[in-house]
Amino acid sequence: MLLPFPAPTAGISEALNDLAIAASGDQEAIAELGVTDTASLPRPWEPTTCPGELRQELWEWLEQVATWINHEYAWRSTSLIPPCWPRHPHLVRELAVLACLRATAADATAPDPLEDWHRYALPHFQERMTTRLGEGGCRSGHTDWPAAGRFDHFTGHQATAERRRTFDVDTHPGRQLRVAGRRP
Repeated sequence: MLLPFPAPTAGISEALNDLAIAASGDQEAIAELGVTDTASLPRPWEPTTCPGELRQELWEWLEQVATWINHEYAWRSTSLIPPCWPRHPHLVRELAVLACLRATAADATAPDPLEDWHRYALPHFQERMTTRLGEGGCRSGHTDWPAAGRFDHFTGHQATAERRRTFDVDTHPGRQLRVAGRRP
């Protein structure tokens, strides 16, 4: 009846373990990691920090986690993670965080972290997913990003140049725009 939570891959487990060591503050254990800067360690909850092979493992694990969540926690169709989730950057990022939280909660020596995952992390993830995709978004097939046109306008030359002018006025008070007809 109940499916076990998908275990992180060996690479993901190693990355999470290395991060736990880095967070411990144990300088001897940190030195054994062989890294000079713990900020450079891959963080599976932030997929862009994972190098190629680890990122591939992360994709595979997130696929298993999405399937598990859909089986174990999605009673209503609006709670289902859509099959096109990898095409939605916000879902990829949030699912990675959710998966890492669940994995670390399962390793805890008390039930509190798992209770927090059930009470806060999972419901908030599902609520944000439904809010961003809409009640029917991508339930029957992928829907392209409705905000693409506005994003293209936002990143366009004219809008970008106008923002840069505004930044320049703010950061260089001597270059402030002159009021028409007035001399300094």
